[in-house]
This record gives sequence, structure tokens and C-alpha cells, in this order.
Amino acid sequence: MQRQLDPNDLRQDEDWEGNNIAVTCPVCKKIYLISGAPQIHDGTRKCPNCGKSEGTVQGGRKSGGTASVSWSE
Repeated sequence: MQRQLDPNDLRQDEDWEGNNIAVTCPVCKKIYLISGAPQIHDGTRKCPNCGKSEGTVQGGRKSGGTASVSWSE
């Protein structure tokens, strides 16, 4: 399953600043960060708690970027 983040309508448990997002894992509920910076996460990171979800971010929130969280049940 996958859910796209809407930069103009973020949920209470989401944040998006520049090329960094914070999401809540849909499986275990852990909040984790994903950075688009090459030296940090390069835009993709699995949940550090359960590994069953993956957040992705490309570009910035205000510059037409995209972000999503995907998971398997």
C-alpha cells in the first residue's frame, strides 16, 4: 500500500520542511525522519523500528516535490 503526502494538507502526524519529511509508520506507529540530502538518506528510508514501511521524498515541499510512505501488511 502507498500513501502520497499532500504538501498543502499534511496530517497531524506528518511534517515536511524543505527536502525532509517526518512520517508515522502505518505498521508500528514509530515516527521517523527521511531526508532528501544525499549525505543523509538520499530520499529513501525504511522504518528504523520494524522495517515494514518506507518513506520517500524528492525535492522540496514548496518547489513541487513529492513524498510518500509505502508499506506491506
